[in-house]
Amino acid sequence: TGKEKPYVFPKKVPECGGDGSIERVPGEAAWRCVNKNSFEQRKRKFHYFVSKKAFNIDGLGPQIINLFLDKGLVSSYDDIFTLKKGDIEGLPGFKEKSIGNLLSAIEKSRRVSLPRFLIALSIDHVGEETAEDIAEAFGTLAAIQKAEKVDFENIEGVGPTVAESLFAWFNYKENKALVSRLLKHIEIIPVKRKLSGAAPLQGMIFVLTGTLSSLSRDK
Repeated sequence: TGKEKPYVFPKKVPECGGDGSIERVPGEAAWRCVNKNSFEQRKRKFHYFVSKKAFNIDGLGPQIINLFLDKGLVSSYDDIFTLKKGDIEGLPGFKEKSIGNLLSAIEKSRRVSLPRFLIALSIDHVGEETAEDIAEAFGTLAAIQKAEKVDFENIEGVGPTVAESLFAWFNYKENKALVSRLLKHIEIIPVKRKLSGAAPLQGMIFVLTGTLSSLSRDK
């Protein structure tokens, strides 16, 4: 109508923690919290860690995660894998069967693919596609942990920004300790790397539209 006004971002968002300041990242459209470790952000990262794209722990949704965080049952990702029946008993919404189902789902999730593990870590700029590319390029978590920044940059589709983010994350002291703790509870399935040689479909693009009765959209 011509009466529209540009949206003005607030200078403070209480959920960001600290003084609530937000900032626009240079070169990006996104505005982010200046404080990277607020309780709200920890909750969101936990939600992502257990989501279908990551560890896919059935029954451990955002509300349950929030409850466990509020009660002090978990404070780090690895705490999820140390939960016992006695920790959960008496919490609202939990009966004998639901506790058993949740613990079974956690047990089932202990074996995870390398791409899903990378996705779960909430590394800046690393989404599903990038996680797949990295996993395929290195094959194992150990190889990723030893990689230099240039090794990440040599992966097709991974630019300097993503490479810097990956290298910084895996070389940060607290993150190293987190991965070490997680590896005491989980098994990461290595990726079978592609064999070199003829690849008749390489470079070709296929577009599938419509509905497939036997496959979901993600598959």
